[in-house]
Amino acid sequence: MNHLNYITNQLFHTERDWKGEKNEYKLHKTCCNMDHIRSHSSPHFLSSASNLNGQPEEERGLEGLATRVKLLLKLIQDHEGSGTKENDERKEQRMNGMMLILDEVRNRVQTIQSTDKRRAELRRCKTDLRTVPASKDKKHPPGVPTDEKEKLKRELNASLVARQSLQALCSSLGKEKQIMASELARKAQELSELEDLIGDLKAQNDMLMEKLHEWSSEQKEKKSNGVEMECNIVLRERNRALSEQLQKSIDGYRSLKRRIRDIQEENRQIRDTMEQMDEEVDAGISRLGSLKEDRTRTNVGENEIKDELLALGQVLCSLKMKISKYTQKRT
Repeated sequence: MNHLNYITNQLFHTERDWKGEKNEYKLHKTCCNMDHIRSHSSPHFLSSASNLNGQPEEERGLEGLATRVKLLLKLIQDHEGSGTKENDERKEQRMNGMMLILDEVRNRVQTIQSTDKRRAELRRCKTDLRTVPASKDKKHPPGVPTDEKEKLKRELNASLVARQSLQALCSSLGKEKQIMASELARKAQELSELEDLIGDLKAQNDMLMEKLHEWSSEQKEKKSNGVEMECNIVLRERNRALSEQLQKSIDGYRSLKRRIRDIQEENRQIRDTMEQMDEEVDAGISRLGSLKEDRTRTNVGENEIKDELLALGQVLCSLKMKISKYTQKRT
């Protein structure tokens, strides 16, 4: 709970900084509109105006920051809603993932704040106001492609972190599969012992029934002489108790057999799902590898990279849904 309170406080400060950055973006956008009615500007004013041309990219960065804040909130809600029977290792992995996302959000906010502090202040000129024609051969700042590469690199690193957490979840599912297999083997051994016990009880019951028939024939002979023995009542009660014990053992055997069949079916479904998830993870890893190679060899378009990241995100979401499905069954 101390870690969870720390993450919530950090998330509150991060969301407040993000709102401040968004308001500051609106202020700079208003100042950029004032630039069109100034006639002669100082070099500092022109450099600051040229820096504002890259502001939509900062807005997209802030939107990506908001998406990560929402993802972090969703992870916190899942962590709070998880049952007490959930594996401690899985809780620790989820907590590490939340800390990584929080560190990334804080680094982004600090980067944007340091960029805003380095931005030059706008100064008003004393000359008359007149319209300035926009130059057609305006060059983009040389730092924009580098920032775009850094942003794509950070997104790729975030995808790699998500893949590692997914592999850890898959390994935990494999451990649960092994535990279930050992539990199933133990139940099968108990079932075989119960079968042996039932066989012994049946043999003992047959022997007692034979003795009872012999004793009943003797009692009939004694009854003909008008003699009634008290042992007959005791043997009948014992026979009734043994019959009830045998019936309970048979009922327990049947219920245990049904339980084993259910566990075997569930184990088969988990095995099929694990194989399908393994194929999807391999496909995601291959797509990440091809994306890295294409990024280092050629200049791949931003839209193609976004499409690849979107497809990878869909694969990870489907794997998360499948994992949560069997996790809810376990809890």
